[in-house]
Amino acid sequence: MKNSIKQYILRTAVLALPLWALGAFTSCEDFLTITPTSSIVEEEFWKDKNDLNNAVMACYKRMVDNDILEKYIYWGEERSDNVERSSSVSANGPVANITNANLLPTYNQFSWTSLYNAINYCNKVLAHGPNVIKVDESFSDNDWRPIRAEVVTLRALAHFYLVRTFGEVPYITVDYNNDSQELRAPQSTQLAVLDSIVSDLESIKNDAMIDYGNKVENKGRITKKAVYALLADVYLWRASYKAGGNQPFTKVTLASNYQGPLTEAQLTSRHEEYSTTAESDYQKCIDYCDQIIDMATEERIKYLNKNGLNIGGGDIDIELEDLLETNDQSGTTYSTSNGEAYRSLFGTGNSDESIFELQTDGITYSNSMITSLFWNIKESKAGSLTGATALFEGVNTTPNTTATAVFTKTDYRRWESFIFDKIGQTSFDIGKYIQRNVSQKNTSPTNVYMADNTANTFRVESSMRSVSNLDAHWIVYRMSEIYLMKAEAITQLHDDEENLKDAFKYVREVFKRSNPIAYQANNPSTTKENDSLKFTNFSTQDDMEKLILVERQREFIGEGKRWYDLVRFALRRGNTADMLAILCKKYGSGSKAVQAKLADMQALFSPVYNNEIKNNNWLYQNGVWSVNETSSRTDDM
Repeated sequence: MKNSIKQYILRTAVLALPLWALGAFTSCEDFLTITPTSSIVEEEFWKDKNDLNNAVMACYKRMVDNDILEKYIYWGEERSDNVERSSSVSANGPVANITNANLLPTYNQFSWTSLYNAINYCNKVLAHGPNVIKVDESFSDNDWRPIRAEVVTLRALAHFYLVRTFGEVPYITVDYNNDSQELRAPQSTQLAVLDSIVSDLESIKNDAMIDYGNKVENKGRITKKAVYALLADVYLWRASYKAGGNQPFTKVTLASNYQGPLTEAQLTSRHEEYSTTAESDYQKCIDYCDQIIDMATEERIKYLNKNGLNIGGGDIDIELEDLLETNDQSGTTYSTSNGEAYRSLFGTGNSDESIFELQTDGITYSNSMITSLFWNIKESKAGSLTGATALFEGVNTTPNTTATAVFTKTDYRRWESFIFDKIGQTSFDIGKYIQRNVSQKNTSPTNVYMADNTANTFRVESSMRSVSNLDAHWIVYRMSEIYLMKAEAITQLHDDEENLKDAFKYVREVFKRSNPIAYQANNPSTTKENDSLKFTNFSTQDDMEKLILVERQREFIGEGKRWYDLVRFALRRGNTADMLAILCKKYGSGSKAVQAKLADMQALFSPVYNNEIKNNNWLYQNGVWSVNETSSRTDDM
């Protein structure tokens, strides 16, 4: 049988073991070093703490392998209004169909085996870790607890990707080693998976490391801030699920040999009671965001004191903007604008703003995902996905009218996230992660700053990563997302002016970082009073929610978050109508067909890959996406 979870896990579990014998890491360089050895079998492994540490590194390595990195993009971006099929891929293939809301369970994009393989790596560490305490006298329970915390968190992150994508998935907490073990796990409902993630993370949050002693590991390994960030994200999702009164799938398709624990009648008439309220989950999101902000503030103060930057001594007042990477406007004529924040976040990586990012070094850990999905560096052409043209409409409009435009004329993120390489271009390839440095140059400072995408005065200069050094890290969480998650949760809990103003200040800080010229007195724009965000334009709960949604779109384009943001937006309403009004802007005259396909809430979740249905007779198919194909088990698959 090909492509089943079980075969994939068993095949790679043995092959991965040589990678686990990496040589214990003792420095930030070692964290990115792999020295494979041969003749390693599992029975000979798990003898001491070095074996365990190397196994933990294998978990991180698995989470950044390209077969998983592509899933972060496909699942988080492909169905969203951020992207379209590029001209470099078939107009009739999976990419074209998925971007047009035609989903078939036969498409490999819906294979989840790589994520479950990563989960199995984590489960192996969790299963064998306690035994290392018994055989290695230098390794204690105190040493084990922070390791357990980081591996439980990685496993939770993998499950969170799965549940947001497919809705109902198996929640796996045991490791699989050989063919005598049967991997036949049933799906759990979305709420049950979310509850399990929360329970797991809450149980280990106090054991997570705060400081590994070097920047690479503080950014590249799970810390307490990373645990809190994932908890905030999961609570925000679960709160939205509850706020919309959502329930388990009712449309399911069973294979002819289905032997799962539920009957078809049970599957189509399920109902779950919520053990906590949406309001309490929103508050939990806020609480964890606050803890992250407090920790980041303390770290910033410690850094300033340690490096002699606290001139005059005394207390240091840290503002929200101090926890974000900053952009500066050079000169007084606005002839050159450099994206310092972009370079720190996506060019160099491991920025001060970062909370957790999966590490690559361009050699052993090479992020070649960007050459196939975003931009083919070797051939200088688009990858599979390109920016949706609707993103570039209305750049002259004010940021206070979110219904008409995504980017406005002062927003750095427009030219940082996409590739501007010629005058008059009408398509915009995704440049985030591919470009190391980006600067915008205006040859005529008297013109309206960055007025449109095509004028001769609009020029962008950038340096690209090379084929031999694809070392872009994959950022999972950074401070700007903490600000926007907190703002979103506040907005859902409160509709009074005081609280909405509190939410607005977090959005404004993220916007201001990428629109510095909008807040400067010598802004050359003839309508400079409209270039900055104004609270009076977002003083209602509904308007603030939509502002946060579009700010997240601007901030996280290409980072695998947009589709999940749209689904969460729909979950809160319990229907797809408002979400489709946003999504379908990119479809133009074809929007009615898409609206019909996505009218059912269940259609927001992807189909289970057919091969999984064939090879695990406890699985059922998302009935919205069922097609006239056999789902029976065949031994020759």
